[in-house]
Amino acid sequence: MRLSGKVAIVTGAGRGIGKGIAVEFAKEGATVVVGTLVEEEGRQVVQEIAETGGRARFIPVDVASEDSVRELVRQATEAYGRIDALVNNAGITLFKPLLESTLDDWDAVMNIDLRGVFLCSKYVAAEMVKRGAGSIINISSNHAKATLPNTELYAAAKAGVNGLTRSMALSLGKSGIRVNAICPGFTDTPHYRAWLESSGNAREIEREVAWLHAGSRIASPSDIGRLALYLASDEAEMITGEEIVIDGGLSARLYHSRLC
Repeated sequence: MRLSGKVAIVTGAGRGIGKGIAVEFAKEGATVVVGTLVEEEGRQVVQEIAETGGRARFIPVDVASEDSVRELVRQATEAYGRIDALVNNAGITLFKPLLESTLDDWDAVMNIDLRGVFLCSKYVAAEMVKRGAGSIINISSNHAKATLPNTELYAAAKAGVNGLTRSMALSLGKSGIRVNAICPGFTDTPHYRAWLESSGNAREIEREVAWLHAGSRIASPSDIGRLALYLASDEAEMITGEEIVIDGGLSARLYHSRLC
């Protein structure tokens, strides 16, 4: 197994991409710390992993709170004595016109999507440095590279994640720690399904979104999970400071339909 004997923290692991990553890590032998604010979701993921023979533990965390992040890392290291991988997945999405956006909107997005990555990386990296090894994987977005109207706050936060990734890779490399960013596009998560339903024309929009992709489908959480699995494994020893887009060819297309 590719992560046998390793311990991984995955934030925002109660659903969607975070859950997909946690499940893939557990399949490959990792002990997974499921970090999320929603206890019911976190415990459900732990139960699902246990039912398939994997190992997982729920620890609540608010990634925007320094005290909460410190407690997450304290409990994880106390329980397992090590942290081999951190996946900074917790995040929120807010698509809102710039002129209607408030400072509270800005703070909400930045506190989770960027401050949370900084805090979790800071405290987990301090433990990784002691062992001289580790992999930090930041879940960014293709919006960090090419974006749309009315996504200023989200795009800025994710571009910040990519900048943070590059600098951390250089700062932590001599301590044996690799840092990479994954930039997903459309992914079949509860958030995506809610967006479709709120559109009032879900079937047509879903067809059009699929058409935008080279393979005519969007990513699944497990697709993102398998990429994160590779980056967390020893197979990716020479990969650090990278921003890897996983969007099924969406960003390769010159013409995007009226939807995008």
